[in-house]
Amino acid sequence: MLQTVSKWVVKQLIIRGEITEQRKAVYQYGCELILSTGLSVLWILLAGGITGRFLQALSFVLFFMPVRTVSSGYHAPSYRKCFVLTALLALGCVSAGALCGAYVPAWAVWCGFGAAQLTIWLRGPFRSHKHPLKEEVVIRNRQYMHRIQAVEVLAGAVLCLTGKQEIFNTAVMATITVACMIVIAEKEEWNYVGNVSGAD
Repeated sequence: MLQTVSKWVVKQLIIRGEITEQRKAVYQYGCELILSTGLSVLWILLAGGITGRFLQALSFVLFFMPVRTVSSGYHAPSYRKCFVLTALLALGCVSAGALCGAYVPAWAVWCGFGAAQLTIWLRGPFRSHKHPLKEEVVIRNRQYMHRIQAVEVLAGAVLCLTGKQEIFNTAVMATITVACMIVIAEKEEWNYVGNVSGAD
């Protein structure tokens, strides 16, 4: 469905002369990405509203999506699997955030937040041999990533100071998830490089 809608949108842009035929594949990919991300966000917020956890769901979206976009990391092999994985991660982070309030002291939550932010800061954005990025894109993404992280730390402090601990806990779980996805992607990359080297 995403591909069908994206193809129609791109076709309309070509007809109107907004883009050229040569850029068709790039715009179609971008359109699919925007639609996929938009649907994921809407579903997460809707599910959060239905279950009475809208602010926690919003916290996940704001602390997961922006930094994840520029830090990269593990990617599901299809848009459908990406949608399902993101929804499950949101559910897991919201649930874990609620449990943290009952079983994990605030200082330990902050330690997890700090460790995750440091991991992202030092190891992002993830660079893949299979899908290499130009150096200027990597530098630009790193700059954006660091700015987003600075905002996240400030937002986390505000949430704590205003007594929104469960919302902050969800944000921490989302940040830890982003860090883990970078580490998982690095592990897959090492295995890929090792297999390619072994084949040579």
